[in-house]
Amino acid sequence: MPSPRLLALALAGATSLTLATPAAAFASPAGHSTSQRPTAVHSAKPAHRHGKPADKLTGPRKGALHALAAATASVQRTAAAEQASTVLAAADKAALAAFDANALTALSGDVSAAGSATSPQALAGLVHTGQRTAQAVKLASHVAGDAAAGTATITGLTGDAAALKAQEAALPAGTDTSSIDTPLADLAAQLAAAQTALAGATSVVLALPAGPSAADLRTARDATGPALDSAETALHAAAADLAAAQAALAALTPPAAGTTSG
Repeated sequence: MPSPRLLALALAGATSLTLATPAAAFASPAGHSTSQRPTAVHSAKPAHRHGKPADKLTGPRKGALHALAAATASVQRTAAAEQASTVLAAADKAALAAFDANALTALSGDVSAAGSATSPQALAGLVHTGQRTAQAVKLASHVAGDAAAGTATITGLTGDAAALKAQEAALPAGTDTSSIDTPLADLAAQLAAAQTALAGATSVVLALPAGPSAADLRTARDATGPALDSAETALHAAAADLAAAQAALAALTPPAAGTTSG
């Protein structure tokens, strides 16, 4: 039987061996190399795409372009109607065609600017400018049409007055023709005033810039409205003068031979 000393030495050796090799309990089983363990897969982060940023003004830009297209179409319709008019003279049509061409050029510039505008405010400003351009074209067309109609009336009254004056010359010598001459003189003055008013109104609208401001349009309307009204009043007065002169001529004209008074 081993002595107590030998037992103590054996226990001490076993303890030191266990403490010296603690990893032995965690050793891999035979035949399973650590090289066969599945390797953790770390997926790479997707690369950032550096494409063109989205246009935050897509909606407002589309709306602005639509509004400018409508303004352009309005100008084109007005221009076509002017050229087909049977009231406007050739000179009137030429002047309006030049005015309309400038307006269309301005609208084309507004469309280009809308494509590169960087804010909703800029787009709204372009739309308002384009709409004012179309309004200026309509105003010019309206004034030119009224002026042409007024000019035709002036031409007619002038011819009637000349015919009446020729009939007056056939009256017997010594006849007092003041009842004819007075209204004819006023007729001539009224026609001159009407012609001046119509020409002034036309000049005002044709002088408008292609991209007028709100103040430009307001000033033009404030000037042309009263001018057209003044011309109309003068033409009515001239027509009344003609009627008075015709009545006076009839009263002074002797009865035709072979007729008897009732």
